[in-house]
Amino acid sequence: MNIQQISKEAMVVFKTIVSKIFQAKKPSNKITVCDLGLTKVVLLELEKMVDHLYIHRCEIIKYSSRDQKPALVLKPFLDGKKFKKEGVRVALKGHGVVIRFIRFPKMKIEDLGSAMKYEAEQYIPFELTDVALDFSVVEESVKSEEGEKMEVMLAVIKRAELEPTLEVFRNLECQLSVVDVDVLSGMAALEYFHPEDFSGHVGLLDIGTEISTLGIVRQGKPRFIRDISYGTYDLRKRLKTRADVSEAQFDLIFEKNEPATKEQTLAITESLSSLIGDIRLSFDYYHDQMQQTKPIEKIFLGGGVSHPAVLETLSAGLQIPVCCMDSFKKLKWAPEVNGELLKTNSALLAVAFGLGIRDE
Repeated sequence: MNIQQISKEAMVVFKTIVSKIFQAKKPSNKITVCDLGLTKVVLLELEKMVDHLYIHRCEIIKYSSRDQKPALVLKPFLDGKKFKKEGVRVALKGHGVVIRFIRFPKMKIEDLGSAMKYEAEQYIPFELTDVALDFSVVEESVKSEEGEKMEVMLAVIKRAELEPTLEVFRNLECQLSVVDVDVLSGMAALEYFHPEDFSGHVGLLDIGTEISTLGIVRQGKPRFIRDISYGTYDLRKRLKTRADVSEAQFDLIFEKNEPATKEQTLAITESLSSLIGDIRLSFDYYHDQMQQTKPIEKIFLGGGVSHPAVLETLSAGLQIPVCCMDSFKKLKWAPEVNGELLKTNSALLAVAFGLGIRDE
């Protein structure tokens, strides 16, 4: 791993961003995980058992990042003894997070680390002095016209995106152990809950507030990741203008999975059309670049919306099944945890589950 001009603390928490998805996982102790979104925070205390995840505590906290500081939102839950403050794991998503798949001439790992210092900048839109980066080998040997290559996944977080998150948890006197990328944590959850699909050829679509991330997994390894400028904000806007849906009504529909009216369903379909178009283009690019003729079998949906109308529209538009992860076959929870909250927010919880599954 190579990190340029970043704090010692950032180096410690960032070091696990990529490598753990490629190796076997071990049982872990009770830990706190935090998926820090723009409008919602998922806070879980969980424990990985031999054959399931056990949820000790679960909080889904709504807030506006424009009006409230994350540290103040989290303070009531991380003060006292509600959640453990040591070894907290957090996931990031945004324009400052970039993942690239690169082919290098085959070489030793230690030589690859040195080469990355000089080669990485041509693949990312930032100066190396402004970022933290990590990499992992996806394929050790790939044949090409230029000779034998190795395929490498490069993950980069811009320092300006990373440091504010570190500061949030410093202010809360929390000790971070892992800072990860949303989509990689989602893939870890996919591997845990759907190992057969993970070893096949599937996609993972994480719909955020402003950005959706598409990841493709083939034969148990990530092969393609792309951010798309579409989020729940766009869906809210279309439902407001097309069907006069208020903020409260929007929350009722998508948080409680209340049935949508015909007009609301039409607005959902219209809004998702741009996302569907971008996903199709991404599929074409992926198949062309990776020289893959085998079609993607299905897409698993994560993030802020998992309404039946969304799943049906995406399935019809992409002409492949789109579904949510079935996490409950490997999930148990304490009596004081709201089981209905877990069920209605299963797609939103995927990243947090993935954070808890990984080793440090």
